[in-house]
Amino acid sequence: MANFKVRARTIDMLGRQQIAGIPTALSELFKNAHDAYAQRVEVDYFRDDKLLVLRDDGLGMTRDDFEQRWLTLGTDSKVNSSAGLAPPPVDLNQGIRPILGEKGIGRLAIAVIGPQVLILTRAKRDKRPQTTLTAAYIHWGVFELPGVDLNEIAVPIEEFDATDLPDEDQVNSLVKAAMSSLDAMKDRIDQEQFQKIYSEMSAFSVSPSEISTYLTDPSLVGDGCGTHFYISPTDNLIESDIDNRDAEYKATRFEKHLIGFTNTMTVTEDSKPPIVARFRDYVDEGAPIERLGENAFFTKREFSEVDHHISGRFDEFGQFRGKVAVYQTSPEDYVLNWAEGDGYQTKCGPFDITFAVLQGNIRDSLVAPQEYALLTKKLQKHGGLYIYKDGIRVQPYGDSDYDFLDIEKRRTLGAAYYYYSYRRMMGVIELNGHDNFELTEKAGREGFRENRAYRQFRSILMNFFLQSAADFFREDGRYAEGWEATRADLQRNAELRAKKAKQSSSKKRAFQAGLTQFFDKIENRTPEVSVNVQLETLTQKVNEVLRSRRDESSKALALMRIEKEGKDAIQALQGDLLVQKPRGVGLSRTINNEWLAYQEQNKRLEERIFAPAANQIADIISKGAEQYAVKIDQTARFLGGIRAFIGVHRDLIKQVRNDADADLRKLNEIGRKRLADGFRKIQKASDECLTEASTIVSDKIRTDKLAEERNRLEVEFGLLFEKEQSGIISFRSQIGLLISYLDGDGFDANDLTEALEEELDALREQRSSELELAQIGLAISVVNHEFEKTVRALREGFRRMKAWAEANPAATELYTSMRTAFDHLDGYLELFTPFDRRYNKEKSNILGKDVLDFLSAIFEDQLQKNSIELISTATFREHRWLGYTSTFYPVFVNLVDNAIFWLSNSNNHSKKITLDVKDGNLLVSDNGPGISPRDRENIFILNFTRKPGGRGMGLYISRQSLAKEDYQLVLDETDIGTTFRLQPVSEKNT
Repeated sequence: MANFKVRARTIDMLGRQQIAGIPTALSELFKNAHDAYAQRVEVDYFRDDKLLVLRDDGLGMTRDDFEQRWLTLGTDSKVNSSAGLAPPPVDLNQGIRPILGEKGIGRLAIAVIGPQVLILTRAKRDKRPQTTLTAAYIHWGVFELPGVDLNEIAVPIEEFDATDLPDEDQVNSLVKAAMSSLDAMKDRIDQEQFQKIYSEMSAFSVSPSEISTYLTDPSLVGDGCGTHFYISPTDNLIESDIDNRDAEYKATRFEKHLIGFTNTMTVTEDSKPPIVARFRDYVDEGAPIERLGENAFFTKREFSEVDHHISGRFDEFGQFRGKVAVYQTSPEDYVLNWAEGDGYQTKCGPFDITFAVLQGNIRDSLVAPQEYALLTKKLQKHGGLYIYKDGIRVQPYGDSDYDFLDIEKRRTLGAAYYYYSYRRMMGVIELNGHDNFELTEKAGREGFRENRAYRQFRSILMNFFLQSAADFFREDGRYAEGWEATRADLQRNAELRAKKAKQSSSKKRAFQAGLTQFFDKIENRTPEVSVNVQLETLTQKVNEVLRSRRDESSKALALMRIEKEGKDAIQALQGDLLVQKPRGVGLSRTINNEWLAYQEQNKRLEERIFAPAANQIADIISKGAEQYAVKIDQTARFLGGIRAFIGVHRDLIKQVRNDADADLRKLNEIGRKRLADGFRKIQKASDECLTEASTIVSDKIRTDKLAEERNRLEVEFGLLFEKEQSGIISFRSQIGLLISYLDGDGFDANDLTEALEEELDALREQRSSELELAQIGLAISVVNHEFEKTVRALREGFRRMKAWAEANPAATELYTSMRTAFDHLDGYLELFTPFDRRYNKEKSNILGKDVLDFLSAIFEDQLQKNSIELISTATFREHRWLGYTSTFYPVFVNLVDNAIFWLSNSNNHSKKITLDVKDGNLLVSDNGPGISPRDRENIFILNFTRKPGGRGMGLYISRQSLAKEDYQLVLDETDIGTTFRLQPVSEKNT
């Protein structure tokens, strides 16, 4: 280890005063990473440890670079001076980058974030990483001690082999060297300051080698290079900057300064950002929150989704040439002059602009409601025009509170007139150091200096937004026809959807309530109980009649009356269970499944309860009459039953006919009135137009004005005529559809509406499901990757420990216990394999006994805790089938896990889960509470669940996974408990 003596002229701590705060400090460090040709700069902030780790994958530094450049301010300006410094290294594979950190103050930004830093850096030269990395420790407080000459301060530096990162002991040796340097100056330092710095040094605890086990690339080992900073303890202000916002829809100070460090919204394959910056915030033990990165800022997909897109270039004279796509139509050429240019070249130089605009009202937008809500929320926080110079954001442009073009100021004067708003737009203005060199930044990242170049730049943009709003987004605009027509159509469609939704929602609610009542009655066995009561009542009445002293004829009539009343009562019970499906209303998949379940249950009730009950009524009457020798006229009995049946249905059709006839009369009345009103309006407008024309002639208006007046009158009359004509044509079209339907050549509009609405709902559900599953897949992939690394390390550790445990009997029990716990955890890890086929590329013969053993190991504790027995038949244990274990094992796990949950909440004395095989079908059964008939198909829909706190994913994923292997997952009909069947659907699986 060596100590680098800091020369008094090399470090100017006043440079720290140019760093406005922690967000600005991070921005400076990002720019340093850019200058080092990094493509990634990653920040991980661990709140509990007050530790911030910043890593880049740039060219890194040699030890000489670190000592002569990093520990010396302003070195870039001294290149080729008497200092004799060579130019900094470049990565020719990426092209020459402009230097952003020319003042050399970026390194001092670290002191703003925290008082201590461990620096690790590994250089890449001649396309190859060096074999060593350089490490140094600094406490910035030492440089602020009064009465200490800077040449007395030592910065401990050491080089390490690049095969691994330094561990905690190696870092501590650097810290102790700094503490020794501080101790040597103890007598000349204020003791309170000495103790503060000494205590902070003592508490500094960082182990890069350990941290690297849970942070992914960029790394400094292997082929990695770059520079890493470990800053601790961080200033408390960082959390305030991250968390505190003036309002929910406002960006935090952290976001305002750092979001969109590079452009991700209009990036293409040919114009990737030079560097991507990310910031992960580890708030607790869970997954970190991405504060900066591609997803935190506007994405390319989000940019393409919004309504209007404008892109082009302002040339050296301030004239705009570009494309405008209103409502995502084909882009049209647009040229706009800047009047103030007077034909002279501008000082600001040529530049590009690309931005997108979202309509301010959802009914005027092409964007789907869900996406519109998400985009609106994001635009409220981050919407605006971001300026990028050589690919890096220029602050504070993009912050909607910094209204440098007066866009929001003008909008308050007339939102419809000026149109644009930062909170409805996202876009970039792209500059470069060559063309726009006179646009220079102020110190402290406060924007451009307000020189002539900036004033021209601002004037050009203000003119553009004023004129393009007038041309494209005002009702009298030169190119506003497309915008007006599309917006009118969207508004009309929105009104129609709102009316339809209002009608549909009330019908759906009533329908859903009817289904709920029906299934409640089914689960409570209300039909069976009610039918039994009716049969008992009827039997009692029959016995009373037969035992009475009536004559035979009276008894026969009474029995026939009782029979009719009994059958009417059964029909009334059926009527109470009747649920009418609404016409012209599309149903979601969940409600449709309930409707199908309703039809099945209704059919079951008819076949098993109501039809047998009607037959039983007839038998009770017949047997009673036969027993008491009462002769019943069977012909009269037969005809009376038929007449009663037909009479009921005649009454029903009569009521329907009367209702339809009333609607037809109302339609005729409304239609005639609508046609008469339309014709009357045209007649009135015609008279008024002719009257005004006569007045104009009588006033002897100038001849050259007559054409203008004629055009005005024709336009006014034409607009009214088009409106009334359109209404009458639309009305006639509706009548035409009805006539076509009645003639047999058309279709039922209700059926079409239902089909379209159901298809739309299905597509929305599918899109939502696919998005959620994609997110789950990504998350599982990351978790699986991290688990695998850890498990491999543990396996190796246990392998090495085994020999030691065998040689030390006292440690054998501990080893065995730990190994058993690890194997149990490793078993859970296998559950992730269906999401990654790398672990199981070929099918294998799966043995039922192996499945049973796997399930027993996984659920051993839960089965024992809830007194549940997991059993299997001998047939299942001996059964073999061909398939991926990564597909079938998770399915069994899911089914057994669900069974355990529902059994654990049941009152059964004997709780059992049974694995069996019948006719090649794999069965998983339990004797729990069972599944309601209404949910038979819905349980396989993503996110549908009756389990408290459940996600409703297991059965959906299980069914989808099995389908890929030509298996069906179905729910059997059972009187007790639940049985799931894994059923092969092709010969190759049987």
